[in-house]
Amino acid sequence: MSVLHNVAHFVRWRLIPVRYAGKLRGLSARNAFAGTPPRTAAVQQINELGYDAGPKLSPPQLERITQIYRPRTVGVPQLEHGHPFVNLFGPDDIDAANPVFDLAFSPAILGIADDYFAGRLILDSIQVLYSWPTHGEPRESQLWHKDYGDTKSFHWIAYLNDVNGPADGPFTFVDKKDTRRIGHSPFIRRISDQAFAKELGDGQLRQFLGRAGDSVFVDPSTCYHNGSRCKNARLAIFVTFNTDTPFVAPIPLIRENRQRIFDAAKRVRPDLSDSYLRRLLQLH
Repeated sequence: MSVLHNVAHFVRWRLIPVRYAGKLRGLSARNAFAGTPPRTAAVQQINELGYDAGPKLSPPQLERITQIYRPRTVGVPQLEHGHPFVNLFGPDDIDAANPVFDLAFSPAILGIADDYFAGRLILDSIQVLYSWPTHGEPRESQLWHKDYGDTKSFHWIAYLNDVNGPADGPFTFVDKKDTRRIGHSPFIRRISDQAFAKELGDGQLRQFLGRAGDSVFVDPSTCYHNGSRCKNARLAIFVTFNTDTPFVAPIPLIRENRQRIFDAAKRVRPDLSDSYLRRLLQLH
């Protein structure tokens, strides 16, 4: 039984065509919106290249957020295996007064995501990721990969400390056009630097470098990327949206707190209808 379970798990999580098959139920509904033109210049850019500059946090926003989350990095176990980061945003942070929650539902973030998905989107995650220093060969998300939680995805990434160079663990990626240079496979790939450089050829590596408070929009399902290759610890916000028929359900924090998120979001965005927020949270 364990062998069959392992095979089924591999097929479900590593074989790309199986994931696509799971989306067929929603294709006809989404196709009705496929030709919707973008409302914003940011989404025009993301459609073309897979990324665009995001809004900058104000000094008061940055100060409030770091006052909450910087102390939580103390004593975090720095594991030598698996993903080299941990999410510091928890259920108690689902509150209209929390500055990260407020940003996730703001017009500057949710409005762009809504435009990107032509209104057919769900909230996948809200995270404040603490990435600790690592050594040795890259592992997990430090290797080149695309996100396969959906065929179309949307990250808003905001740094909470300066990320000035490679030692600070910048989000590193190639744009949507150069991603097409990378070989296709029926299996989800994690690619070494050497193999990736060979396939990329004369394509361009890009690094999101910036001061604390700088941010970027990126589609991690259409842009190969890596991150958290830190020699110095990094703290960053990641807010993610997917289509309304994703391969993978939202993270447990979202799934298990839908009503609580709905209630807090109503206070943050009283201009949004109940039906819109329920669709966003798959709250039925």
